[in-house]
Amino acid sequence: MMINRWLSGVMFVSLLSFCAVSSAAESPAKPSDVRIIIDISGSMKETDPENLRIPALNLLVELLPDQSQAGVWTFGRYVNMLVPLAAVDQSWRDAAKEQGKSVNSVGLHTNLTEALAKASWKVAADSGFNHSVILLTDGKIDMAEAGQNAEQVNSAERTRLFNEVLPVYAAAGARIHTLALSDGADKSLLQQISLETGGLFLQASSADELLKAFLKAFDRAVPVEQVPMDDNRFDIDASVKEFTALIFRKGGGKETRLIQPDGSVISYADAQPEGAVRWHQDVNFDLITVQSPQTGSWVADADLDPDNRVQILSDLTLNVEGLPVSLFSGNPLELEIALKNAGSIVAEDALLRLTDISLKVTAPDGRSGSKLLSDPENLPTDGIFREALTRLSQVGEYRFEINAIGRTFQRRQVLSSTLMEPLRVEILPQPAEQKVEIRVIPEGANVDSGLSRVIAKISSPDESSIIQSMEFDAAQQAWILELRADKGPGAYDIVLNIRGVSKGGATFKSKPDDIHVEFPLIDPDAPAVAAPAAESDAESAAVDVSPQNMPESEQMPETGPDTSIQKQVADEEKPAPAEEPAAEVIKPDLAKRFAEQEDVIEPPVKEEEGIAWWVYLLLALGNLAVFGGAGYWWFMKRRQSSAASAAAPASHDRLPDDLPHDDLTDDDFAGDFDAFDGESEEEIPLPSSAPSSMGGDTDINVSLDDDFDIDPDENPVADDDWGEFDADNESSSGSPDDDENKPA
Repeated sequence: MMINRWLSGVMFVSLLSFCAVSSAAESPAKPSDVRIIIDISGSMKETDPENLRIPALNLLVELLPDQSQAGVWTFGRYVNMLVPLAAVDQSWRDAAKEQGKSVNSVGLHTNLTEALAKASWKVAADSGFNHSVILLTDGKIDMAEAGQNAEQVNSAERTRLFNEVLPVYAAAGARIHTLALSDGADKSLLQQISLETGGLFLQASSADELLKAFLKAFDRAVPVEQVPMDDNRFDIDASVKEFTALIFRKGGGKETRLIQPDGSVISYADAQPEGAVRWHQDVNFDLITVQSPQTGSWVADADLDPDNRVQILSDLTLNVEGLPVSLFSGNPLELEIALKNAGSIVAEDALLRLTDISLKVTAPDGRSGSKLLSDPENLPTDGIFREALTRLSQVGEYRFEINAIGRTFQRRQVLSSTLMEPLRVEILPQPAEQKVEIRVIPEGANVDSGLSRVIAKISSPDESSIIQSMEFDAAQQAWILELRADKGPGAYDIVLNIRGVSKGGATFKSKPDDIHVEFPLIDPDAPAVAAPAAESDAESAAVDVSPQNMPESEQMPETGPDTSIQKQVADEEKPAPAEEPAAEVIKPDLAKRFAEQEDVIEPPVKEEEGIAWWVYLLLALGNLAVFGGAGYWWFMKRRQSSAASAAAPASHDRLPDDLPHDDLTDDDFAGDFDAFDGESEEEIPLPSSAPSSMGGDTDINVSLDDDFDIDPDENPVADDDWGEFDADNESSSGSPDDDENKPA
């Protein structure tokens, strides 16, 4: 067994060497430039009472790799460059952690626009860096002084943000990842900032979630390689030059230790600032960096946490393309996953056949599903594994976990994306007028109503359909469609296709949930028509208990000495003739009556039997004629309808003349969305030791999870040309003076 594993390792290293020589190396990726902007306004005293912003900042500072550059800004009423923008090394990290201790909550205002303006210093497309910003705030733009019109001042700051500041980031390809702390934050504004720059929007409902939210933003800002960790166990292969283990520690939990493959233990006491082991210990986590680690299986003797992780420095990496940070309903994702060695894609069958590639997706509601993407018998010739996702529709944060597990190595990527809806759909039934008004309303003021389009496909009960553009109503600030039963009563289905453009030029596509309307409309507030039926029942009951229908033994004489008594009783009962207790008298009378009837049942009259047979025969013949005629009429009408549909294809396959360049067809309205409809999850287990490849009999063409259905490869999503929705995003890039950005 050990010999086989050793031979597999030798073959693996040999194949990697061959790949490195035979493949043309790609140009090295640009180093990361990360700007961290932290809100220190007075409201933070309530939203972050324990000032967990400091350990969150320390975490990012420790995770930033060498050769990157970074800076830290804080803002309240004024903006301060807390840590100057510079190359990241140990000296910079030490200075950043020392300066981070001054993060507080004393600001009087929320000068968000100026903070982003100051942090844009030296942001440019030709800077040689991949620029990212991580912005944390718990409020909204608030710059009005006493006596000023707050709405007017803040509106002007907002306009400046979108017209002057954000275009600088967009022109440089810089992404702004926004973190909303508490429900008091202007989530609409933060979503728009992320949308304009292609960044990630996240929300932390409490300060306890702040650190992990920072971590998700960091994963998007700085691409890092990871190895899977299962039950605090992880494998390190020979290509790993360094690893950093992040272990979250619970309050009162045990001290963290690392157990090496040879059984020796590394603890906090063994760490040295400039040694092979660097250990940063904070209030709720440990961050341990080990250089030239031993090869084999490691164990973190510490508290278990799903967010514990190990990031590595290695020439062998797992590359994931096609996963944007901002998602929209129905907008298809085309994922491309590949192993790279020293920047070159590994396409050798001998290596890929020994590697299992899997994808796990977790929806905002917590449900998840997994799928094995690799097939040893059907490997991609170019080394790129592809998977299409087209049914993601839940608003909120999605988590994507991609694993590559080979005989002697493991790699992992965990990325977050947020599905947002810049426009919401309202459905307003109006039964009195027998119509339904459908409105598509922008969630914020940053959607360009002139360039954006909302297209509707309406399917009618007669199986015809039409595609038409919804008109934008400036007075109501919404796209409006009035639906009536023009094709008769029955079911009408409406599918919306939204192609939006922000005022900053960002584009997005969305397909909201299908709309189903049944005509004629029923007014839920209309009075129920149940009184006649009740009256009829009451009358029937009265007939059943009348003296004429009662047995003679129960009938009272109409004349005689008891007549006055009957009249007296009738006069006493007259004021309340409709009271419910009358029903109590009915029950015993009916029971007695039925019992007497059973005793005196007479045989049926013989003549009735002679009448039934020919009456039934006539009824059967009549029904046969009626149904036969109706069937013939339906067949002829359907035949005519099919002919009419074939003669008028324009109502099915093209838009009206007002949008000649969109070229939308029925395919654009095919709402085949990925759904999370099951109740259980089938995990792809991670092996405790170096695993073997799944055999050829593994069913790799189906989802491994009943809880989540990932689209099969047989249904590729065609590329869609934006046409007139393409927007220029050119703007000048200004830089503040250097002296404005010096440390305070």
